[in-house]
Amino acid sequence: MSSTLVIVPRGHWMNAWFLGLCAVPVISVDGQERTGRWGMPTEITVEPGTRTVAVGAHYRGTRPVLGAQDTTIEVGPGQQLTVEARNGLFNHEPFTVTAERK
Repeated sequence: MSSTLVIVPRGHWMNAWFLGLCAVPVISVDGQERTGRWGMPTEITVEPGTRTVAVGAHYRGTRPVLGAQDTTIEVGPGQQLTVEARNGLFNHEPFTVTAERK
């Protein structure tokens, strides 16, 4: 039985406007990257178990993904788990990935 991660990338309130104009969020689950949209949920189907999630920002015109830091998240069978990723006040700070527990 598969599970679903719902990942919502957000910017810090002080610099979210800048990220929205200049960067695209990049979501990595178990090493597979995909782009997301700021403030919008991205649903990813995963197998239950321990997953490695990282979210960072890819500035337009550049290659590297900045601010990504691996976080381990446990996903149960058939579970839909919402995860919020938010960058710090300064753009060099890694994103904090937090799972919503119900």
